[in-house]
Amino acid sequence: MTEHCACPGCTCEVDANALMRDGEAYCCESCASGHAKGEPCHMSACHCGDEQGRQPDESKVDNALEETFPASDPISP
Repeated sequence: MTEHCACPGCTCEVDANALMRDGEAYCCESCASGHAKGEPCHMSACHCGDEQGRQPDESKVDNALEETFPASDPISP
């Protein structure tokens, strides 16, 4: 049975040489760091680190919505 990289969206398979971080197996340092500096996955066929493929953090989206749409604003005429 093959194991896949723990990075969300990564399609890489990992083996005994996988990079281990917090009990999870990753295919490369980029995936293990969560693509913190925007670096791509080491496999050219995988696009898990691409900005286009990355989903926004839901808590940040919810927070932004709350900050930009206060219920106390009057309705525009």
